[in-house]
Amino acid sequence: MLSVMFIKSETKELKPFQKLSIPEACEITETVETQYQRARKKAHADFFILDEEGHEIYAGTLSIGSGHAHHVVDHIKKKLGSLKMDDIQEARKRSFLEQLEKEVPDHLKVVDDPPSPLEETAENHMQMNQKAILSTRNRRLIYGGGILSLLILSATCFSTVATSQDRAETIQDLQKQVKLEQKITGTYERALLGDSEGALKRLSSIDEQSLTNEQKNVYMSLLIDQKKYKEAVKLQGNHPEAVESMISKKGDVHALKEFQQAFPSPNGAFDLAYHEQRWEDMMSQSGVEMSDRRYEMKAYGYLKLDKVKEAKEAAAHIQSQDLNQKIETYEKTKKDIEETKKQVEEENKKDKKDENKIKSLTDQQKKQEEALKNL
Repeated sequence: MLSVMFIKSETKELKPFQKLSIPEACEITETVETQYQRARKKAHADFFILDEEGHEIYAGTLSIGSGHAHHVVDHIKKKLGSLKMDDIQEARKRSFLEQLEKEVPDHLKVVDDPPSPLEETAENHMQMNQKAILSTRNRRLIYGGGILSLLILSATCFSTVATSQDRAETIQDLQKQVKLEQKITGTYERALLGDSEGALKRLSSIDEQSLTNEQKNVYMSLLIDQKKYKEAVKLQGNHPEAVESMISKKGDVHALKEFQQAFPSPNGAFDLAYHEQRWEDMMSQSGVEMSDRRYEMKAYGYLKLDKVKEAKEAAAHIQSQDLNQKIETYEKTKKDIEETKKQVEEENKKDKKDENKIKSLTDQQKKQEEALKNL
């Protein structure tokens, strides 16, 4: 089953780092979208689609109150729908969308609307006398498991009404922008097809000032995949912590270890200890810049050390329903294990032991202990 996790939100309704099922995410985003449209408010929310193992397979930004989409799945369908891909990528895209659509509640399924007049105009930009419309901006590469797998179109259309005096200059500026976007798009398509070296070569030829933060992140991801850590750090204004954070989120322990050797830091030591499950080393690391993600990691580490009180203290720094639920489950499972142990002891003290019952309780205890270990 797929799930949705919002990682950054301008709305109180969509809580960061709360994992939701697809039906839940559709319900809440449809409700919030309706509320914001009525109130004429707008907001944005960054999110991930996670697979069954919790790996990030899609990333996007939901525009709330814009009327562009009814809910989060409708948003994804519209973003991916107009993107041209080769046969293999098209099959992957279709499979992904079908999987999403299956989980959308029936009353929220959306029949694809015909393109609006604005969207039709965007495909033929600069053909109108009074408007110049630029589309297909801000493309994003999505990576899962460290491999670039999907190219997503995040199209932002805008129009510029120009007077007869400055119209030519406006169109000329837009034409330059279109050429730049085409160059960036071509680079992303190279990466999509597995030509990372070619993509890096082209990206390095583009003025960094012309790249959005989103596009820089894609560039940085390619550099990391190619183990070009110095270039990645330089791209981030010589701030290695930004690169280290991305490597840590990818969960590539080998790359994280290599980066920590090249650019040692308390943050890197903490993250590496977490991924290597060295819980005591992680807790003893000083000078760490704590983020919501690291508080969650710390709380999880404390659970592994059977320090529930400390885990709750770490969890109190953030709002994570999933984390709080995990702590509650841990406490309940511990209590259940103690109760089962007590029953086994009482049964063993009896003069006439029930061996079948003892075996059943012992098996139950093993299952409980295994569930606690895998929590």
